[in-house]
Amino acid sequence: MIDGRFGGDKLVVLTRGEAYDALEMSPTGEFQSGNCKFHPGLSLLSPPYDRPSGVRLQKVQVSMKKTFSILRLTAFAVGFLAFASFAAAHERDTFKVGNKYYLLTVGSLNEPFIVDNISGVDLRVAQLSGPSGETAGKGTPVTGLERTLKVELAAGEKKETLSFDPSDKAPGAYSANFIPTVQTTYSYRIFGTIESDSVDLTFTCVTGEVSESAEDNSSVKVSDSITRIRKVGAFACPASKKALGFPEPALSSYELNHSVQSLSAVNQAAVKQAATAQTLSIVGIVSGLLGLGIAGIALKRK
Repeated sequence: MIDGRFGGDKLVVLTRGEAYDALEMSPTGEFQSGNCKFHPGLSLLSPPYDRPSGVRLQKVQVSMKKTFSILRLTAFAVGFLAFASFAAAHERDTFKVGNKYYLLTVGSLNEPFIVDNISGVDLRVAQLSGPSGETAGKGTPVTGLERTLKVELAAGEKKETLSFDPSDKAPGAYSANFIPTVQTTYSYRIFGTIESDSVDLTFTCVTGEVSESAEDNSSVKVSDSITRIRKVGAFACPASKKALGFPEPALSSYELNHSVQSLSAVNQAAVKQAATAQTLSIVGIVSGLLGLGIAGIALKRK
């Protein structure tokens, strides 16, 4: 608070600029808010015997700077948490393979997943102590799977098989890099063996909004030896590059190639039309000359 005297009245000024008359004071000299009269829109000028106005102005400026800094940090934290939530979208499935339990975490690298940006399959495998082992911890990382597992990418009718590379920093983590070139639905089929047990599992991206907390506890029999016990979360399909371009929409390499091919086809059609028109013109000229020649011969005979 800032107080000042105007005549014989005691004024109490709140930080938001409201002013009250302190009509009564407590025996200790403290301000009693219950005995105050509010003055809306009161403009206060600093009295000459109060603190220098420059000092008060400097304190107000410092307070405002601190407030804006807190607001900026809060906004940054909210934005960062929102981005982190989106960027960490993965599917976490618990499987019973033979007599063992595994937690497979599958998603795309370098999220957000965007067309023409380098990405890849992100796989993490951990062995659990039991069907509810995920609640007690993340399990024991399974290493060496780069030698026994592969991943088949599928987008529409196109398919390609890639090998996994192990992570140097996180045991049990593997990646297979690729660049998505079309905005469509991608499937990752992971097949091979995990500790001598055969696996063949397919994970598919989700279009639209992705929920990291969506949980499906229904039991799904994948094969004779594999049962999915739990599914948590999902991972997103690639976003369009055009929508994220600034200041102009950014076309993907596929869209650019398609546009070039379309322009080339139009140009070829125009060239053909021009050639046909030219041929017809030449034929017309020749026909005209022949007609004139025939007419001249006919006149001479007469």
